[in-house]
Amino acid sequence: MLQKIIGIIFLITINTSLFAQHHFTVEVSDLVPDKGSVYLGLYNKKGGFLKEDVAFANAKVKVAGNKVSYIFKNLPVGEYAVAVYQDVNNNGKCDRNMIGYPTEGFGFSKNYRPKLSAPAFDDVKIAVKQSTKASIALIGN
Repeated sequence: MLQKIIGIIFLITINTSLFAQHHFTVEVSDLVPDKGSVYLGLYNKKGGFLKEDVAFANAKVKVAGNKVSYIFKNLPVGEYAVAVYQDVNNNGKCDRNMIGYPTEGFGFSKNYRPKLSAPAFDDVKIAVKQSTKASIALIGN
């Protein structure tokens, strides 16, 4: 009887940890103060990384001050990458110059600083096994 009870407790513990939902807080700093909105894309796979329509979740936060925070709630355990940009002129996109480099502030999880191209998913992924926090300082503002 005791073995059955221990077995049931073990199964409940495993099932609870597999289906636990966690929060991922993203704080974005170095914004142009009080201008536009910050767009956040949360990705959970390599395929389609940085494509808006493939993101696991998207968010938009109005800028008040020089930093914003957003919480992606109820995420399953996994690996996630975040890409953000500040849409200073409120035109709904990240403006770019003639060669495709963003002219509005942008950033990635792990504060990855691209050299010649955008990062790969593996460069910026963060393991979420419990509630997690990431800070991103924008580039280009």
